[in-house]
Amino acid sequence: MDDRLIMIIRHAEKPLPEQPDRGVNELGENDDKSLTVRGWQRAGALTHLFCNPPPPLRIPVTIFASAPIKQDGSGTRSLRPIQTITSLAQRLGIEPDSRYTKGQEAIAGAAIGDSTVPTLACWQHESIPHLAAAIVHSNKVAPDQWDDDDYDSIWILVHSEGRWTFARSQQRLLPGDRP
Repeated sequence: MDDRLIMIIRHAEKPLPEQPDRGVNELGENDDKSLTVRGWQRAGALTHLFCNPPPPLRIPVTIFASAPIKQDGSGTRSLRPIQTITSLAQRLGIEPDSRYTKGQEAIAGAAIGDSTVPTLACWQHESIPHLAAAIVHSNKVAPDQWDDDDYDSIWILVHSEGRWTFARSQQRLLPGDRP
């Protein structure tokens, strides 16, 4: 049995300046810090995926999501990571850990690496490589970037027999997702 399994996803779809699909909050009001309609669809589909995961995925017992605002008042203000995992966390009866925000990957990675497993983390894509490196204490295990248009990958970090390994899986949840 694996000592640790950590699954990392990017938040679901966000509004892009060149696209007419704008962000909306839980009440359906325009909000550029929230998911798009497709993002909300993905968040719902992720709930089903992680409640009935195919191997090597497992049902998370701990969930992390980057917070929109740091305790000092700074941060990205993006609600998307929390919105992406809220339905899943509610369904599993888990209180998500959102103490850390983008820019705090070093301390978030330490907490995620020490968490009860299996663990799911949802973060902003450009910071996921830094988060993964902080979790495994190396920048040589996981890739050093997450593609801008990739909303459907799952990074899988497994610690077994004293070492970390990396694998990538695809969600295959919505039309247009990668096979």
